[in-house]
Amino acid sequence: MIDKPAGITSADVVRVIKKKLNPTKIGHAGTLDPDATGLIPIALGEATKAIPYLLKSKKKYEATFMCGLKTDTDDASGNTLKASSYIPKKNEILEALEYYSEVIFQIPPKVSAVKVGGKRAYKLFKANEYFHLKARNINVYELSLQSYNEKGQAIVHLECSKGGYVRSIARDIGDFLGCFGYVRNLSRLMYGPFKVAEASQLSTLLDLSTENLVLNVRDIDVGIPNLEIFECQLNDLNHLENGRPIKCPVTLTLSEGEELIAKYKGRVAGILFKEGAFLKVKRKFNT
Repeated sequence: MIDKPAGITSADVVRVIKKKLNPTKIGHAGTLDPDATGLIPIALGEATKAIPYLLKSKKKYEATFMCGLKTDTDDASGNTLKASSYIPKKNEILEALEYYSEVIFQIPPKVSAVKVGGKRAYKLFKANEYFHLKARNINVYELSLQSYNEKGQAIVHLECSKGGYVRSIARDIGDFLGCFGYVRNLSRLMYGPFKVAEASQLSTLLDLSTENLVLNVRDIDVGIPNLEIFECQLNDLNHLENGRPIKCPVTLTLSEGEELIAKYKGRVAGILFKEGAFLKVKRKFNT
């Protein structure tokens, strides 16, 4: 886990770690804008296979919402589209936060990585091409006000599902209150089971020896939250590694199609899913 500093991209973080460790495979979960800071989970080797599962997890952010401007990127780096001198009262901010809680429809920012006709939105934006982004359904689990001042600066905590954009929340709240709004500062505090308080600073991590770097590595199953663990026997492992079904133990209460993690002597061997009376292999993890 890396606590990304401002001024570099998520891809930059991956490149630096790749140069340091030279892993067979490397990937990350959840892109952060260059100006954003905070948690980026990094996966090495076979752990990259767990990324699709981690991407489904909740994310939590701390953001500074600013009133008074609407920008074309919904953050401080964009060009101003509209301006307002109106500063909402604290109770109006609280009302707006409540309104945009729970299940909402949200249009992503134009500089997001959402694909439009096979192309990334931010690339179309940079090329000055016209495009339209559709609203998407997301879950907001927390949207709380941490502080607010007379200048219209609100520090907010947001916990949301996959696909949620903090900048879109700031923009929509600004429109809702008629004062316009954008994100000035953004930091990711949590991603699934991982917390920024437990992450390493990139500069500190690069100063460590390879032996000490290993101490920062978590088990693969930590990055696959919310799946039951099946401790398999050697015979089960042999079936799994050859892609053959395993008889589902009667002790497992799984729904049809439900997935679980298969472990053998502490090692994640694969992800299985229930089909009828059997557990079938969905993904194998090599040693």
